[in-house]
Amino acid sequence: MLVVRAFNHRKVMLYSFYLLIICIVFYVFIYMGAYHLDARETNLAAGPAKANVNKDFKLRKSHLENEPAKPIQGRVNMHVFEDCCGGSLDQLRNNLLYPLFPNVRTTVSRLAVSPKWSNYGLRIFGYLHPSETEEYIFAVASDDNSEFWLSLNESPENLQLLAHVGETGYEWTAPGEYWKFASQISKPVLLVKDMKYFFEVLLKQNSGIDHLEIAWSFNHDNGTFSVITSQFLSLYEDESTLQMGDIEHIPQTKASYDRLLEPIPLSPHPVGDMIREDPRDHICKLLDESYLKDVFPECHYKPSYILNGEIGRFQGVYVTEFSSVYPNDYTRQTRQTNDHNDEMCFYKQDPSFQENKGLAAYLTEVEDLDVQKIDAGEGPFWQRVYDVKPLDAASKQTPNVANSCRTAGNIVMSQSHAMSIIRAFLKALHSREETRGYSLLRVVNVVRREDKDVGSRYLVELELVGPQGQKVLLSRYVYAKAEDTSKEMSLCSPKAFNWKPSATVHIIVAVKDQARWIIQFIREMEKVYRATGDKNFNVIIIDYSSSDIDIEKRLKKATLPSYRFKKMEGNFQRAAGLQAGIDLVEDEHSILFLCDLHLYYPVNIINSIRKHCVEGKMVYAPVVMRLDCGASPRAPNGFWEIAGYGLMGIYKSDMGRIGGMNTKEFKDKWGGEDWELLDRILSNGLEVERLHLRNFFHHFHSKHGLWVNNNPG
Repeated sequence: MLVVRAFNHRKVMLYSFYLLIICIVFYVFIYMGAYHLDARETNLAAGPAKANVNKDFKLRKSHLENEPAKPIQGRVNMHVFEDCCGGSLDQLRNNLLYPLFPNVRTTVSRLAVSPKWSNYGLRIFGYLHPSETEEYIFAVASDDNSEFWLSLNESPENLQLLAHVGETGYEWTAPGEYWKFASQISKPVLLVKDMKYFFEVLLKQNSGIDHLEIAWSFNHDNGTFSVITSQFLSLYEDESTLQMGDIEHIPQTKASYDRLLEPIPLSPHPVGDMIREDPRDHICKLLDESYLKDVFPECHYKPSYILNGEIGRFQGVYVTEFSSVYPNDYTRQTRQTNDHNDEMCFYKQDPSFQENKGLAAYLTEVEDLDVQKIDAGEGPFWQRVYDVKPLDAASKQTPNVANSCRTAGNIVMSQSHAMSIIRAFLKALHSREETRGYSLLRVVNVVRREDKDVGSRYLVELELVGPQGQKVLLSRYVYAKAEDTSKEMSLCSPKAFNWKPSATVHIIVAVKDQARWIIQFIREMEKVYRATGDKNFNVIIIDYSSSDIDIEKRLKKATLPSYRFKKMEGNFQRAAGLQAGIDLVEDEHSILFLCDLHLYYPVNIINSIRKHCVEGKMVYAPVVMRLDCGASPRAPNGFWEIAGYGLMGIYKSDMGRIGGMNTKEFKDKWGGEDWELLDRILSNGLEVERLHLRNFFHHFHSKHGLWVNNNPG
């Protein structure tokens, strides 16, 4: 019995040993297999590996085209960005609404589309499910430019650009034409069966036939491309139950990321002078007002252009004039357009301009004794030479130019005049013990409002350096009477005409069903707060029962110093909405800024409003640039909206004095309420400061999808 038990014990131990050996072998096999697959996966963007010629290519091709659908969704996300001109993807990426705020969010079941539309961009994204572990080649065809990006795995963070059509916006292909440009076909890419890969496709369409196709093939000599179809696709996110205001799920990738946090690039050769760095853009510490007490004698101030009494209906736009600035802020816009009149308008205002000669009148031919002059009618005259005098057209600009030429920008003061004011200002500053130790570092800004034959009001802004090396900004209104130019300039302080650095500014907007623009507006306000840290401004949104976004929820999540929100019933009414926002403001000595949704704001907007609003004296109507379709704040191209007064800064006390918004006449319409408001502002004896504001843009948008109204403006 003991022998039998010993034998069974040895037998069990032997079986256990064999089982242990089998487990170890199986574990090693699994480990090496997993390592092998992982190693192949990391070679996604690598070059081709040696093909397995023993495989039946026809069978493999059938897998790509006819493999039965697996339990995946069979569709991918597609976002549409309308009102976006040009054929380049840079124009899509520079669009302020890209990539978080599309006009349309939908899905498609294969990567071949032709919406039969114009001036739009597409972003298609989701997951790709390969039918087997193999090397694949991808191809793209489109009109106009397009890109195909693929991730190393399911993460959007690992995207790589594999194939594209063009970069400038002028390249295009016919449908299915994958061999027009070398960039259209990718290098071989290893994909693993039962894994999913995030991908992204971009298309920018201008005009003409529009189409986009993404195709693939196995890496084989006889491979043919076939469009990627539903059985290999799945959604990144099911958006069917989401509001347009829900954007947190939208992936941000190397191909498509939110550029709001990036400042406009400042390079030695920016796209436009208007976006180059300027001292006016900086927020500086102000010199304490007490240092300036009694520096300038106080003087009576009542310009001759201040109106007393009623004016004709909508006549206010014809009596307001523009102020001039120094130094040149390069707000003059050189439009990229074929309309020659846009450019010539500026020069035609010059008294020396000769219509029959055009710009040639500024050239004076110089006689060359070595060249025989023959009047032979039209050129070419290769050897003729000329003299030309310096033409500073900007300093010769007049209010008439600013009012008639929509590309002219601000009137530029001559340097000699501006410096005479600066010298007089510094002389007065250095006459007092408290400010004698401050020296001029640079002239930041001088704004002049001229009252012909009477005098001029100036906003003088100087960056000074103090006795201990501290830098401060001096910002002060002064007045100079019109006197004999041979006399030394004398400045005084206009009575009760000062701006308040700590005044609260309320940004007021009325909205309805514009989720993507509402979110963008909130983000613009966050941008301003993030850049300045200014706690003395408040955002007020009046909502006419928007159905595509929970605005109050969005405001609660926003990083803002303060906000107010009110929901209104019924049809959208701009005048009534703005008045509802005005009524929410309790402080009579704070500033209201009435504005629209579709704006890009400079970060110094709050201080700009404060500086040009004086309670009981002056309101601020900055001029915004309307961007052309396809233009952006990074590459601005458009015209100044000189006839618009819908963007208005005014003290609450002054708004109450003139009667507020005209909610009776403009109850069921808008367009004209700004001109009517301007009439009442002027007839109540207030000045209107008019300046073209740098980096202040109105984004192009069609009226498609906007509020239905009798007169949308």
